[in-house]
Amino acid sequence: MPVWCEASAIVYDGSKLFFANDKDMPGMRSSLFYLPLQNGFIDTTQAPVYSENPLIKNGKKYEDFALTPDGNYIFLSTGFDRIKPNNTDWNSYNTILYWRKGDEAHPSVLSVNGTDSTSVSFRQRISKALTSPEFPDGAPYFKIEGLAVTNNTMYWGVREEGKKFDDFKYKIKILSSPYTIINGKVTVGDISLFTDFNIPAINPSSETIAISSIEYDHFNNRFLILTSYEDGEKLGGYLWTATLNELKQHVMHLVKDSQGNPIDFHHKSEDVAIISKNRVIIIDDDDRVVTKMGNQVRQPNQAGYSVVEFR
Repeated sequence: MPVWCEASAIVYDGSKLFFANDKDMPGMRSSLFYLPLQNGFIDTTQAPVYSENPLIKNGKKYEDFALTPDGNYIFLSTGFDRIKPNNTDWNSYNTILYWRKGDEAHPSVLSVNGTDSTSVSFRQRISKALTSPEFPDGAPYFKIEGLAVTNNTMYWGVREEGKKFDDFKYKIKILSSPYTIINGKVTVGDISLFTDFNIPAINPSSETIAISSIEYDHFNNRFLILTSYEDGEKLGGYLWTATLNELKQHVMHLVKDSQGNPIDFHHKSEDVAIISKNRVIIIDDDDRVVTKMGNQVRQPNQAGYSVVEFR
């Protein structure tokens, strides 16, 4: 049975493009692989190079990359959407890894105490940041689908929040936490609610959108936010921009085409890689829905992507 390429994360480190599949790979290969960039596009004429690192192999359902503004460190986060009470079987679904640029062979695990093999210790802090009248003690279920870092702050995008995996509401909610990197070790402080969008007030679609990625664009001192919707085989995604202050004020600007129309990618847009001041690449995770890129039907070993140039 083939492993579908359900690419859910992408980042450009200045020399190569990293991808993460949210499905496990067979054998020694992990879900992380990379390809070169050629003339601003993904060079798919080359064979992907897969990581075989055991820490990366151990992580389950990767969802988003983040790159520090100086380009020196890369973060990779899973979805944090599965846990078994009093059991460690699903702890790997709660993992954030980081490594120095060019040293992906030696990742470290981000955790509260800095010594754990997963990041499950952050669950309590995330849940506490998601208190509400419905969940005064914090949301018992959540899904993280965005991770961004500025020089001193980490931002976490919450796509789903609720009682359990089949009883939740879609969200465009962002949490924040201070962080430091000292002698190559990352330490994260308390996590708190940064912004919570009223989805119907901004939704350009008749479907319910939710956050699927957040990235800090250091070239333009702004954030890029992806939202997407999924209703059976009906998929779509939108790209937004916002400054830090705009996010605080619940303002995002929908990216439109040259005719002024909102761009719906008609795919489940999952993550955005910032290539240059004016160019980004958006990777799609259409799961196993049979979709097309142009006139070509996507095959199990393929993932679709879009290139957006700002003018």
